[in-house]
Amino acid sequence: MYFQLEEQNGYFDKSELEQLMRKEQQWCVSIYMPTHRTGVDAQQDPIRLKNLLGKAEKELSDRGIGRRDVQKMLDPVSKLLQDSDFWQHQSDGLAIFLTSNGIRRYRLPLNFEEFVTVMDRFHIKPLLPLFTGDGQFTSWR
Repeated sequence: MYFQLEEQNGYFDKSELEQLMRKEQQWCVSIYMPTHRTGVDAQQDPIRLKNLLGKAEKELSDRGIGRRDVQKMLDPVSKLLQDSDFWQHQSDGLAIFLTSNGIRRYRLPLNFEEFVTVMDRFHIKPLLPLFTGDGQFTSWR
């Protein structure tokens, strides 16, 4: 089973993972968080993402990136905070990858720990449990 990719109208498979692994830029932001399909926890998910964006903003600022550039980079994710349709269709986890050139976001059946990092490449280790030896997405449910 493959996972439907949101932004690129494709599938999250080994090749998509390899693209994330090959991406190297001065600033790559990786954001992971658990999400919920219903209930009070689902209503809190946008707040969780807003808090994670604050951490990403601080990390980028601490690395000397100007406020305007930071806001421009994080803007695609900021827009998700008010997108009720986006929040109504969640899985168990959300992974977001940002560079100054764009965003990739994935709703995945993994309950991620809240995590943000800024490095010269994406942090992909939390995605590895999605794959079996043949490189196809798998689910344990």
